[in-house]
Amino acid sequence: MDWYYEKDGQQAGPVGDPELQSLLRSGRISPATLVWNQTMASWEPYSKAISGAAPSDPSQVRCAECGMFFPRGDVISYSGAFVCAACKPAFFQKVKEGVAVGGMLEYGGFWIRFLAKLIDGVILWIANTAVNFAVMMPLGALGSRGQFGGLMITYAVNITIGASYVTFFLGKYGATPGKMATRLRVVRPDGSPITYMRALGRHFAEILSSMILLIGYIMAAFDDERRTLHDRICDTRVIRL
Repeated sequence: MDWYYEKDGQQAGPVGDPELQSLLRSGRISPATLVWNQTMASWEPYSKAISGAAPSDPSQVRCAECGMFFPRGDVISYSGAFVCAACKPAFFQKVKEGVAVGGMLEYGGFWIRFLAKLIDGVILWIANTAVNFAVMMPLGALGSRGQFGGLMITYAVNITIGASYVTFFLGKYGATPGKMATRLRVVRPDGSPITYMRALGRHFAEILSSMILLIGYIMAAFDDERRTLHDRICDTRVIRL
């Protein structure tokens, strides 16, 4: 694609995509430089003009500062944002000054996550209660042996329901219904989705968080990235949408 860019108040170009990126790398143009191509209605800053573009190589990622695409190994990741080597000074200066930086993850706080957990807890309580009644009612008539067998069955079913609930919703949508309602999502540190296996592992790691007097949950209130113990174990983050 042919690009034109502003240079000293004059139109320069045309240049192709590689040449335009080379100009940016060399500092001859900046993310604020006005650019235009035949698909655009008007001139726009470079950073805005390429915001909807897709990388030529799917393995490449976009720098949050300049908007250019780079191989994953050529950038650093910071709070879910990728930053190229040339943009690191400007990017971290913004972070230091508290300026909002595009591409960074906004982590879910302690109380909003508590609300999401409460919603999920109510949903699972309803499902488990229905199962418990369905199993215990007929087995209760068999006496103490029947009741013991029913308890073992309901315990196993309740564990399966809980694990399936979390694994399915986190693996498919990145969020359980409780997290959907509170606009939260579970992701990897770089913002990418988690797999079904990681979702399952996170569910069982969460059991550990609850076993130690809920300290695994409380940790999120004092962590910069709002990580619980199970987030640390499974290398996940909970972000706000």
